[in-house]
Amino acid sequence: MKISSHADHTEALFGIRAEDIHKWIDGFFESESLGEFLQSGRNSHYNPYEHRKFRHCREALEDAYAEFEGKYSREQIQSVFEQHLKDDYNGYLPQRSDFTNGAFKEKYHDHEELAARETILSKIELEDYFKGKAYLHRKEHNKKRESTFHFHIVLPTVIAIILFVVAIFTVEIPVFRQIIVDRKKEMIRELTLAATSIVDRYIEQEIAGQLTRSQAQEKAISDIQVMRYGQDNKDYFWITDMHPRMILHPYRPDLVGQDLSDYQDSQDRSGKKLFVEFVNIVRAHGEGYLEYHWQWMDDATKVVPKLSYVRAIPRWGWIIGTGVYIHDVQEEIDRITTRLTQIFVLIALLLFMVIIYVVAQSHRIEKDRRRAEAGLLEAKERYRALVEASNEGHLLVIEGESIFSNLTLQRMLGYSEEELAGSRIWSTLLPDIPVNQEARAHIEQLLAGQITAGEFEAQIITKSGTPLDVILRTSRIFFSEKNGHILSIRKITARNPLLQNHSEKLPRPNENLPADLIREIQNSKSSGHIIHTLNRQGGMVKEMMLANIPSHTIRQAVCTIFEATMRRFIQLTIDQLNTPQVEFTWLTLGSNARHEMTLFSDQDNALIFDNQPPEQLESIRLHFLKLADRVCTLLDRAGYPFCPGGIMAVNPTWCLTLDEWKKRFTDRIESALKESILDIHTIFDIRCLYGSETLAEALKQHMISATNNHPEFLLHFARNCLSYQPPLNVFGRIRTEEQNGIRAINIKDCIIPIVNFARIYALKNGITAPATVQRLEQLKQRNLIQGDTCRDMLATFEQLWRLRFYNQIICHEDLRRVNDELDIDKLADSERQALREALARISIFQTRLSYDFLGIAQI
Repeated sequence: MKISSHADHTEALFGIRAEDIHKWIDGFFESESLGEFLQSGRNSHYNPYEHRKFRHCREALEDAYAEFEGKYSREQIQSVFEQHLKDDYNGYLPQRSDFTNGAFKEKYHDHEELAARETILSKIELEDYFKGKAYLHRKEHNKKRESTFHFHIVLPTVIAIILFVVAIFTVEIPVFRQIIVDRKKEMIRELTLAATSIVDRYIEQEIAGQLTRSQAQEKAISDIQVMRYGQDNKDYFWITDMHPRMILHPYRPDLVGQDLSDYQDSQDRSGKKLFVEFVNIVRAHGEGYLEYHWQWMDDATKVVPKLSYVRAIPRWGWIIGTGVYIHDVQEEIDRITTRLTQIFVLIALLLFMVIIYVVAQSHRIEKDRRRAEAGLLEAKERYRALVEASNEGHLLVIEGESIFSNLTLQRMLGYSEEELAGSRIWSTLLPDIPVNQEARAHIEQLLAGQITAGEFEAQIITKSGTPLDVILRTSRIFFSEKNGHILSIRKITARNPLLQNHSEKLPRPNENLPADLIREIQNSKSSGHIIHTLNRQGGMVKEMMLANIPSHTIRQAVCTIFEATMRRFIQLTIDQLNTPQVEFTWLTLGSNARHEMTLFSDQDNALIFDNQPPEQLESIRLHFLKLADRVCTLLDRAGYPFCPGGIMAVNPTWCLTLDEWKKRFTDRIESALKESILDIHTIFDIRCLYGSETLAEALKQHMISATNNHPEFLLHFARNCLSYQPPLNVFGRIRTEEQNGIRAINIKDCIIPIVNFARIYALKNGITAPATVQRLEQLKQRNLIQGDTCRDMLATFEQLWRLRFYNQIICHEDLRRVNDELDIDKLADSERQALREALARISIFQTRLSYDFLGIAQI
């Protein structure tokens, strides 16, 4: 605001202008005063911008008292001072720390008239902006603007010019030509009517008996023969009969009396028999027009386009006609076209220059606008980086309203962003216990706008009821002329769960939680509610791990929740679609089917539908692809990512009839190519999740039959299974890979050999159970592997899976990318030793597999 505007405002509010107080507050920041200061050269080391900082804060009020107390009362000074700052800072009274800590920049005053102060962003816009919805990446954004400008400005202009030119040459000029031709038609018709009126007069004399027919015809021929019109009076009339024979032609006496039935102009490439055409026209209509080529007037060496009109004299069986040359029409059109082309070229050049000017000006304006936006973009990137990339949970509160929470906080507490946005959430998060008294009081003052910053220890209760000891810190921010705070929540973490003594007593988790989650999912009325319910699954797994629940029980809980989710998504989608009455089966594949999922597994699925007549096959397949598309998309939104290899029912190669599935599997078995082995692994592990068990069982039996009929495939498959080697060197030590200074092994690759062992033996012996544990148990029951071997495998499998669960939970909580890279250095010595022994047992299992399938020995 200008000084005068400040004074007007305080005069309206308090009845005092006090311009001297306003000038003192702003110091040298009126443009005239600043210019005067800089020109005077006094106090060369004095920085007026620093001076501004200490005049625009609450602490400067005491200086204002000292400066103006003899002139104004303290109440007046305080009112003017505070109102000035509120006008500048949107109702907020800054503290000196607000300037020194860089929370926002000072406002500078210019002499020119300023636009009325407006809110830069509304709360909704601010929320979208903070979430990154309002701005794209700067480079991509600028590129998009560039293309948008060309699309909206340059392209329409060019298209308009092209359309205009096309319209002129394809519509207007042909219409203009037709108008000229129509005028010529009208002219020769009127002239011919004049000639036929002469004939009609002699016919009347014949009828009256005044002349014989031959006399009347001679007189008519004599009169018409001398009739002329047009340029140089060289246009004429001719007469033929209906045979046709030439009766009269002023310039071609050689044709008079000749039979014209086969006559055609030598220059007319159409081969048109002119006089026969004239006869056909008058027989059909009594009159008409014909275009053809004819000699130019009396010059037999020159042939040009001509338009003729003929009219019948029924009583005498005559046809009277005349024509005009129309080459002049084309010549006129050519002249007009040439002139228009010249005009359009000139206009195009002018428009091109205008477009260049508009583009240059627009780029200049856009460049200035980008500079103005740079500060806003920088603020957005700074705060987004703070709340999204931090290892802590963050909540953004603007003017008492929670508008954004980062994913870390949501995962930490188990609440959705919408739930955390409510002001009452703090009474739930911070229970009324002694340790939280100070934090609760601070939060209440903060939401009321009465507090600045602070840091406290507190205990927060998550949605699952788990208490978390945290450090709660509040920091003031100023964003888009709005006052707000960032609340940071950091857990006071215990030692690494991998290093905990698993024998120590830990609280038991809520044993009913998996069943409660499944029941809530099954009763959900919308996909959104299901996704919201799944947010509690992470806390459930962590509690089960810390309570030493066996990993197979955890896997079972995770997979059962996944299957309940998928079934409900399928049912909700079917309810929305017009489902054909076709039997189908939705299959889960791979780890989904084996019940060996983690919280971060992707989706592997397929669809079988009953065999269809050829004419209906593709339409039925299209319906199931639409069903699969919706279900797979919902699974992705729920945290089960799309399969990177495309092994999903939405892929047409994984949405087949039963016969197509059988043929595909047989082809894979027969080819046994390296590229087919990857999805063969997945196909062997199938579980019917929804629909007809019959179709799934039929496919399983076909798999067993096909593999039995191709024993060479098992050899190839066994070699592939043996390609997964445990990470042990020749000395029996764990072989690690260095990644960013961390010695790690891939724990999933350690589990795969056991999965492959159970899979290939189950395939060979007709066991259709998909889970690794079930397969090993059935192999033991059939005495295909020894009991000790089975127990060793199950123990190794359980131990590796426990490490995998722990590793993923730690990665997730540390905000690292969740993967299966296990940091060996974070294991206790006893755990590293146990891991070495487990990996050594895997080598023994693989040796046995090699003996059995490569022909050395039998189990």
